[in-house]
Amino acid sequence: MNAQSSHGSDPEKLVKMANQIGDFFKSYPEDTAVEGIREHIAKFWNRKMRDEFFAHLDKKGETALQPFVALAVKKLRLNKAAT
Repeated sequence: MNAQSSHGSDPEKLVKMANQIGDFFKSYPEDTAVEGIREHIAKFWNRKMRDEFFAHLDKKGETALQPFVALAVKKLRLNKAAT
């Protein structure tokens, strides 16, 4: 089962998934961790997942995100705005 079919319609699960990615990168230096999280979400989450995730964060805020994940999300949004 891919991430889209199992999590695409539940933003809370997307937050959990993002934090699980953050868990993987916890032992990395900050710059490496943030870029790794950003790259993973950009590469493996489809547009619908990212849009649902961002919309959820717009409503609920980023307080449920780990610090490195929150930084990665900011970079993702900057990249999205630039395209």
